Amino acid sequence: KQPQYSPVAVEQQVAIIYASVNGLLDKVPVNKVRAFESNLAIVLTAQHQNVLDELRAGKLTDNAVATLKKVVADLAGQYA
Repeated sequence: KQPQYSPVAVEQQVAIIYASVNGLLDKVPVNKVRAFESNLAIVLTAQHQNVLDELRAGKLTDNAVATLKKVVADLAGQYA
């Protein structure tokens, strides 16, 4: 759920929803999911803007999926 007056960009929503429905967040404790989402947005924006651009354009390419899986796995390991 998004905090009031703090909208989350569509491409970031797609990234977190993709990660959650594909079981990539299974090791992240529920009470740490918000912090995980925040850090995921920071990492994607800083290091993988091309993936966010593809998601914003409605393209879920193999490259975007591979990058998302790697970034989410790396971050999830920090919260496990």
